Amino acid sequence: MRIWHFAVIIIFISGCNNPSQSLQSNSQENVDLKSALPGVWEAISFRVNINGADSSVTPSVFEVAESDWVEKLNIRPIITYYDTTNKFRSEYKNQSDSLVGLTRGIWNTFGDTLMLIAPDATYQYKVTMQNGKAEFRCLLDWDGDGLEDDEYIGIQKYVKKP
Repeated sequence: MRIWHFAVIIIFISGCNNPSQSLQSNSQENVDLKSALPGVWEAISFRVNINGADSSVTPSVFEVAESDWVEKLNIRPIITYYDTTNKFRSEYKNQSDSLVGLTRGIWNTFGDTLMLIAPDATYQYKVTMQNGKAEFRCLLDWDGDGLEDDEYIGIQKYVKKP
């Protein structure tokens, strides 16, 4: 249940390819993030490289591929709406298409960094875009050990303009 909670709170996350295959490995577009982001984005997959608080803990990986959302998290891929007035909302729906979670807040960009401010948390992602997809990267405390040392990589696809 803790993993699902983090997945919902961590927001939008995903990719058509295996998320370990970074968009950064290809040539990336020179994109103005602030103008490219408004619209509807769908999470496809994500990967978290989990590092333990000390060297006695073996690193591990939690990964959700495009076809694994319902099986691993009991939700469909997260849909996020970014509007042109710097507000966002992320919808979490179960396999019956019923809304089971909703995150609202404001967003802004600083170069290649996206900042999301929700009522209970603030997130910063380094974002790269290519061919209608965006890769979101950040360090976070996925495993609850008190350290933001777990690497999150999520890929989303652009669905439509606002």
